[in-house]
Amino acid sequence: MTTRRFYRLRAPDVERGSSAVTVRVTDGEDLYLAVGAGRRRMYLTPAEAWALWRCLSEAVASTGEPPDWIRVPITPKGR
Repeated sequence: MTTRRFYRLRAPDVERGSSAVTVRVTDGEDLYLAVGAGRRRMYLTPAEAWALWRCLSEAVASTGEPPDWIRVPITPKGR
């Protein structure tokens, strides 16, 4: 049986409410990234996900200090 884990976090948006970010990890397969109501989504290999993580972490860090709402633990859910 394939195990899937979902990691979700909502990003606040003053004008539109909030936007959900979801990453689905399926053991032995690609990762799936969805932003918003599924309009922006992408499948990534683990290597691509690591490269994206590295680029995003450096790019976002260059914009300043992280907001308080981002400092929350994210517990994976089965669904």
